[in-house]
Amino acid sequence: MTGRSTRRAFLGQAAGTAAAAAVMGLSPSAMAQMRGRMAQPADKKLKLLMLGGTGFLGPHVVWRAQERGHEVTLFNRGQTGPDMFPELEHLQGDRYSDLASLESAVAEGRKWHSAIDTFAYVPSVVTDMIKVISGSVDHYALVSTVSVYASSDEAGADESAQLAEVTDEVAAGIKTHREVGVHYGAMKARCEQAADAGMPGKVANIRPGLIVGPRDTTGRFTYWPVRASEGGTMIGPGSPDDPTQIIDVRDLADFIVLSIEKNLTGEYNAISPAGHYTMGDLLNASVKVADAGTEIEWIDADFLTGRGIQPWQQLPCWVPTTLEGYAGFGMTDCSKATKAGMTIRSIDETVRATLEYYKTRGPELAEERGEEFYAQWKQRVRGGLDPEIERQTLESWRTRAG
Repeated sequence: MTGRSTRRAFLGQAAGTAAAAAVMGLSPSAMAQMRGRMAQPADKKLKLLMLGGTGFLGPHVVWRAQERGHEVTLFNRGQTGPDMFPELEHLQGDRYSDLASLESAVAEGRKWHSAIDTFAYVPSVVTDMIKVISGSVDHYALVSTVSVYASSDEAGADESAQLAEVTDEVAAGIKTHREVGVHYGAMKARCEQAADAGMPGKVANIRPGLIVGPRDTTGRFTYWPVRASEGGTMIGPGSPDDPTQIIDVRDLADFIVLSIEKNLTGEYNAISPAGHYTMGDLLNASVKVADAGTEIEWIDADFLTGRGIQPWQQLPCWVPTTLEGYAGFGMTDCSKATKAGMTIRSIDETVRATLEYYKTRGPELAEERGEEFYAQWKQRVRGGLDPEIERQTLESWRTRAG
């Protein structure tokens, strides 16, 4: 693929879905199953500019847009998933260093209804992007995060909650996503501000929580379905009533496209409603879907943290609300997004699709990349608590309990 604009005819909803399915090695019916629901075409066909589009969230946004009958142009480096979406127009470049293909497209008079930015980490990069395309797009959908908030200490906090901050000096030293680190939330907040300054009144800042579901390889949610599929007894952290919040990547993609169709602007917490899911819901769904005879043994939060086991990192989706600064964990308000049309599917559906992806994609990778790569991939996707640490912790808990 060259750096210049490479136009391909938009082949329509059915052809687009079929082509994407073929690239991933899935039948169109399997692709529809992964998406979980099919959509009716939108009343108005829109032209969308996707900045990225081949990672985790991006493909789901593209698929949803195709389901709705929209025309999508991709701008990316052509390195991640280079064979994805051959039926779509690709503009090759790099948000950090090479906007030439976008500049050429704009000079040619190209127009899009909205740009979708799923990879905004550095405010100056957002500013540079908007300088190029602001005259060619009417709307900007920026994927931010609920981590923009300064604290997780308030249950029911909404979009008006105080934002995290970072000094100008520190922010100036962050040039790419690789340096963001602990300043992730504050830098995302600055990206929102940069977008609003560049396109005032035309930006939807969408703030998802933990994004989960098919194509997730982070281990941040996948641990629970995968661990449940391994059988035996697994640790349930704290109490089954402890709250947690997630958003299925497909629900997030649906809402992003909806925000464009409705021309939504402002800030939206895109996450499951406060109190909608508990850790008990998540673990029970994982056990039911995996159907491996796995049992759950709930262990007191203080006992786990006392042994040095880290909430969230080793036991994903869970942070005890007794921890300082986390009294509001799992209770962020998302009523604004819900009223705007965001929908949340069942936890069973999310768990099922996640586990199915793990089971089908793994063997494909073994064939494509070899057993060593597959083993590393499995370990990364499983994530969570090491089996030996789990065994020792269960043993100590039972001894303590008498």
